[in-house]
Amino acid sequence: MKVSIDWLREYIDFDCSLDTLADGLTMAGLEVEEVIKLSKEDFTRAGGSGTIDDIVFDSKVTPNRGDWLSMIGVAREAGPVVGGRVKMPNVKLDGSEPTSSDLIKIRIDDPDLCGRYVGIVVRNVEIKESPGWLKDRVIAAGMRPINNVVDITNFVMLELGQPLHAFDYNLLNDAQIVVRRAKPGETITSIDGNERRLEPDMLVIADSNRPVAIAGVMGGEDSEISRQTQDILIESANFNSVSIRRTSKRLGLVTESSYRFERGVDPSIAPLAAMRAAQLIHDLASGDVAKGIVDARPVPVEPLEIKVRPERVNLVLGTSITAENMARFLNSIDIETHLEDGILISQVPTFRPDITREIDMAEEVGRVYGYDKLDTTLPDVTLQGKDSPEGLFRNKIRRSLMACGAQEVLTHSMVEVKLAEIAGNANKAVSIRNPLSEELNSMRTMLAPNLLQVVARNQAYGTVNVSVFETGKVYFQGGSGRPDETLSVAGAMVGDLWRSNWSLPAEALQVDFFTCKGAVESLLGALNISGANYIPVEHPMLHPTRAAKVLVGDREIGILGEVVPAVSDALDVRGRAYIYELDFRALMELAPEMVIYQEPARYPALYRHMAVVVADDVKYAQLVELVIRSGKGLVEAVDMLDVYKGEQVGAGRRSLTLSVVFRSREKTLTDDEVNAVLGEIKEALAQKAGASFR
Repeated sequence: MKVSIDWLREYIDFDCSLDTLADGLTMAGLEVEEVIKLSKEDFTRAGGSGTIDDIVFDSKVTPNRGDWLSMIGVAREAGPVVGGRVKMPNVKLDGSEPTSSDLIKIRIDDPDLCGRYVGIVVRNVEIKESPGWLKDRVIAAGMRPINNVVDITNFVMLELGQPLHAFDYNLLNDAQIVVRRAKPGETITSIDGNERRLEPDMLVIADSNRPVAIAGVMGGEDSEISRQTQDILIESANFNSVSIRRTSKRLGLVTESSYRFERGVDPSIAPLAAMRAAQLIHDLASGDVAKGIVDARPVPVEPLEIKVRPERVNLVLGTSITAENMARFLNSIDIETHLEDGILISQVPTFRPDITREIDMAEEVGRVYGYDKLDTTLPDVTLQGKDSPEGLFRNKIRRSLMACGAQEVLTHSMVEVKLAEIAGNANKAVSIRNPLSEELNSMRTMLAPNLLQVVARNQAYGTVNVSVFETGKVYFQGGSGRPDETLSVAGAMVGDLWRSNWSLPAEALQVDFFTCKGAVESLLGALNISGANYIPVEHPMLHPTRAAKVLVGDREIGILGEVVPAVSDALDVRGRAYIYELDFRALMELAPEMVIYQEPARYPALYRHMAVVVADDVKYAQLVELVIRSGKGLVEAVDMLDVYKGEQVGAGRRSLTLSVVFRSREKTLTDDEVNAVLGEIKEALAQKAGASFR
């Protein structure tokens, strides 16, 4: 909200410095972000009179204070700062026959979306350029002058906070206004020249057969004011803020009007705003104002009475303000308050819908008293909280993955729906009804696509070696029609493991499938989850032969592997990227609550190496399982040292050199005992895996 100081002085007298005024408004919550100096030349360039200099406060209005989007609202807030009271504009309007009710009929079909609609007819207007003072007021507020009638409606909106709209009365069919929801398939060409397709839950202003305005957002081209306009209908209405916000978002159309209605407009100001505009049109456009107004008011709104305990206010604020001073503070911002048996009885005006209960009144007392005057104290608490089991488990995951060289990131839960398509589960994606933008129109179904976007963004800035992870929620369409959510752990990596070293070949430095698998294994080890198996899997994001699902027992807990080039290209990722994504809840359920440590072995181990030749389709995991199962409980570990393929082993076969560690917890093993067990292991491998030995 741009506040002209020259204009503000018309509503409240003050002689304090502008710094004092700006600081006072900021401390009260109406933050003055910038002080702008407008010279005569600035007004001249914008089409104004060029006769005044002005100072403008550019202030930040919070979403719950629609009353601050007006000069009167700012003047009211400045009252306690400067010690003055607001001077409302003086409206004297007699009008002449015929009456407005004779000239226009107003019907509200959807009172849940429109609680009040006021109309006044003004005839024989002269559309022309506005006088210099009016253009200066509009320019100082950041708008551009159009003509006298449009400038007057903008002026009154800026003055009182009530958006107005002027229709060409003679372009309204049957002299009728109907406030209703749009019909299926209806369209309207708005005054910006664009055809808008309306949806059935959007509120429109219609005549007897077509929409003539998008309620609270923008008027229609077919009924706008032009040089040929002679008679006008002034609209001053009150619309449902949620409805206006939804319509504005869906149409991608934000106006000064919708901006105010979204934050709440005082329903009680509608008649005054209509009459104020009619008076100015009479004075500046030679209009003949019809007598009276048409006031359709299906949902009356009355001031709310709230009882406030002064001792409770002082307890909340940590102050010792007297009840009399509290009443004075509240009256200074037009909240009519009196004391009755030691209780503050307040009539909350309709321009303050944000005040609904006693604690809100305590905040108002604190604002007027001055937050800077409140003592700084520590909270009176005796117990310290602790993290939840979920939070503690998340910290374990974080420490493990950071130890693997990954950096934690946080990505947005709202994403473009194409990420769900990339993940192969677009049919389960949760769409957002009123998205913030086209790029944020769906809830994420996996974390990995988000992380690949992080990788791509870092690569674009020159960081080519990236390893990141995230723990967060993912969302799916549930069976009941309601969205389901669950926690996921995911990581993405690309580039080199560490900076290149002259003694190592380049391929030895790059992350690969086994780097990714190693990160998952390290995580499971840190969580004391044993018995994981890695089984080939098909997934739309992963390479057909370099991907695996992670099983613990019969339970699938996640996937990992190399990203297919099509996905990398779609997300602008350069190089071979690898991802993993695990079910957080499954990890938490599989992790043992108590870890049982085993006593270190007292007896030495014996090591044996054997070169096992098997067909290419025999999995390494199968060999390990056979070695352990046939090892009579003496096999402590199995590792692979080498893989060889060539003429010596034949086509379609490969040689795996295994290192087997033998140890007994009861005695020192002899070579003969180990060799005997090794013989049984080889026999089992030959029979069940078709192995031969080199």
